[in-house]
Amino acid sequence: MVPLDENILELIDHIIEIRSPGQPLPHPRYRRPAQFLFTHHGRRLSQNAVRDELQRAADTAGLGHPTPRQLRHASATALANAAVSRQALMALLGHVSAEMSLRYGRLFDTTIREEYERALTLAKLRASIPATARTSLPLADITRGADWKTTPLIKSRLAGGFCLRAPAQGACTYANICEHCPSFHADANSLPVLAAQRVDAHALAQDAEERGWISEAARHHKLIARLDALIDQAQAG
Repeated sequence: MVPLDENILELIDHIIEIRSPGQPLPHPRYRRPAQFLFTHHGRRLSQNAVRDELQRAADTAGLGHPTPRQLRHASATALANAAVSRQALMALLGHVSAEMSLRYGRLFDTTIREEYERALTLAKLRASIPATARTSLPLADITRGADWKTTPLIKSRLAGGFCLRAPAQGACTYANICEHCPSFHADANSLPVLAAQRVDAHALAQDAEERGWISEAARHHKLIARLDALIDQAQAG
């Protein structure tokens, strides 16, 4: 099952209207005669034919030498940057992970479609904005109005705010790097901020454990230990 948006459906309808009628061909799995959407010289579309047609379109558009895999990667990257969940992205790409299967079980087609349509809309919106004018997506669009601490994203609590990343993007290498730096110091004026950060870090650790993100939970617990040391340092003056 592959979710399609309205633009693709219109394009498919147009192709059906203008293409020449072809002879039914044996289905590769069931061997029953089937009417394929795309054919090439009376045969099923091959990988080489797809590459040739893609290159012809690229030449017309004045582009270089794109490959089908690059299009797949670009599409997946756009969806990941639009905060699609890792489960939905894995299902869309056909990736298999024993860990995810055990943790989340079967992901229903309706869930995949909802994630796909939401992320595709955000990706199109972002692509329509000139690169020089792009800013971060509105928080409500990323969390769908939910509390940021309970969203299915990789989250980091910072002293002055927080960071949200799609699971497909992976954890940030620099998350909470300042708090762990030996040169970082805190005084009594920072106690309220540190205390609030510790409360959120504890909530994030619990959230990560419930989602089966063991390494993420460990990262939050490590931050909690560091915050405890900074709080003791600040109280000692």
